[in-house]
Amino acid sequence: MLNYDLLEKNVEQYAKQFREAQPFPHLVVDDLLDPEVAMAASQVFPQMTEMDVLSDFRQHKAQDPDIGKFHPIFSKIIFEHLHSPRLLQVLSQITGMPDLLADPQLYASGLAQGGDGCFLNVHIDNSSHPVTHHYRRLNLLLYLNRNWTEEKGGHLELWYPDMSRSVAILPIFNRMAIFATDRRSWHGHRRVNTPDGDSRKSINIYYFTEASPDGTDYYHITSFRARKEEVVNQVLYPVDNMLRTVVRNLRPKKDEHAVLYNQQDEQP
Repeated sequence: MLNYDLLEKNVEQYAKQFREAQPFPHLVVDDLLDPEVAMAASQVFPQMTEMDVLSDFRQHKAQDPDIGKFHPIFSKIIFEHLHSPRLLQVLSQITGMPDLLADPQLYASGLAQGGDGCFLNVHIDNSSHPVTHHYRRLNLLLYLNRNWTEEKGGHLELWYPDMSRSVAILPIFNRMAIFATDRRSWHGHRRVNTPDGDSRKSINIYYFTEASPDGTDYYHITSFRARKEEVVNQVLYPVDNMLRTVVRNLRPKKDEHAVLYNQQDEQP
C-alpha cells in the first residue's frame, strides 16, 4: 500500500534534501501510495458537506479528524501505514528527528479539503498536543488530486521569515510533502480556483516528540502572518494572535476545545 522501498532506498538522498531545503527543512516525494490505492482513496474522498468546515478571516477549508465516519480505506492508510513503526523509523532517518510519535487522536489531522475559493493563510502551527503535551515536530501532507493543474491553485507555500518570497509546491496526485513544524515554519496554501467543482484533497498527519526540540519548555498558539499585499491582515493578525494567546494562557487546559478522534467511539 505504501511505497516503503522508495523511501528506504533513497533515505540518504532524501535526508540531504530535507536538511538543505529552504526556507526550512522539507521534502517532496511523488508516488507514495500504490497507484491503485491512491486512486481508490481519491474516488471515495468525502464531500465537503460531510466534513467539519473551518471558515473565518484566517482560513476557509474542511478539516476533519473523525476518520471513523468515512470510508475505511482512510483508517487503513493512516493507522496501518502513515502511523506504522516502519514509516516512523524512515521519517526519523530522513528528518534527523529521533523518537517520532504518531498521534492516534489525530489532533489537527485527518482529511482536509478545499473547494473553489478555499484558502489557508500563512501561519505557524500550534506547538503541542492538547492531551499528551508532546511537541509537534513534523507535518506530512498526502495529496489525492487527480488532473490537478497550476491554474487550479492551492499550492502549498513555505515562506521565508521576512515574507519576501516562498517555495510553492503544487498538490498533485499521490504527492507527499513533509516539513519541519516549529517556530519558523511559516506556511499556508493559495486560494483554490476550481469553478468546475473540483476540490483540493489531502490526508494530513502530524508527528510529535516527547522531548522539546531545543531543550526548553515552550508553548505557542497557531499564529498567522500576512503576505505583503494583505494590508488589512498586516494590522489584524498581530492583534488576533495576541488576543488568542492571552485567552489560551488563561485557560487551565489551553487547547481542551480541540476536536480529537477516538477509535472507541466507532460502532462495530
